[in-house]
Amino acid sequence: MYQKIMRKLISHPRSAIEMCRKMVARYKKCCPRCGVLGTFEIHHTDQRGVRTYLCHSCRKTFSELHGTVFYRSKVPLHKWLHLIILWINSTGSISAAEGARNIGISHVSTWRMLMKIRKEFSGSISKNLLEGLTEADEAWFGKRDNQDIVMGIVQRSRNKVGRRLRLFTIPNVKEKTLYPLIRQNVKEKSRLFTDSRISYAATGIYYHHQTTNHSKGEFARDEVHSNTIEQIWGWIKGIIRTIHHGISKKYRELYLAQFIFRYENEHISNLFNHSLCQLFHPTYCLI
Repeated sequence: MYQKIMRKLISHPRSAIEMCRKMVARYKKCCPRCGVLGTFEIHHTDQRGVRTYLCHSCRKTFSELHGTVFYRSKVPLHKWLHLIILWINSTGSISAAEGARNIGISHVSTWRMLMKIRKEFSGSISKNLLEGLTEADEAWFGKRDNQDIVMGIVQRSRNKVGRRLRLFTIPNVKEKTLYPLIRQNVKEKSRLFTDSRISYAATGIYYHHQTTNHSKGEFARDEVHSNTIEQIWGWIKGIIRTIHHGISKKYRELYLAQFIFRYENEHISNLFNHSLCQLFHPTYCLI
């Protein structure tokens, strides 16, 4: 789907900054040092085509990549965009080893790039409450000292447009842990479907709570089921097992943020542009 963009990036590396620049062309610009609007000029342009601006007010310079995930990176911008396209064309994630082979840089540099992208995605998760038909469940990730319990809450939707997902690492599956997370992330009076774990019993106060008893072989009763979140667990664990061969507990939340972003935005026709908008939002640009 993105072969034409990749060919352009390879044959004309300077086109990468032009793609990014178009995204903020309609915004007003202010100096990130002193905050003054529109009192600067182009100071110089480097070999990559990246501009450095000079502010007339404070007489300081700043890069047009200032405040983005690409700022102060020694990796050429076209390789960053190439990596993003590889991630979009993947089944849900990409390993640093595969990325390094395809874009022609070291494994360590690729891993750092991917972690920067995941960190940026973690800050773009919507704060809107889930509503309508929602499901909640927990899953165990990792083994022994590297194990985490992850709670998932998903907003069910008949099409991909309205689906929403929240993932949290939690210390235990007690009511005092699960109940506050549901209250903070699910709108009151929504329908909530879970398994028969007793920790969810208190949710019946504010939600229309219905359960299925998995221990008795009951996994669905008409629309009452938690199969959506169970499928998400299978998808995430499959990626971790086959692509990443395990994830360190230290970075697990960043990977979860990536899975949330991919799940919620996979329906978008131009996921490349949408992802790039999340990564290229300079601090000097104002609406």
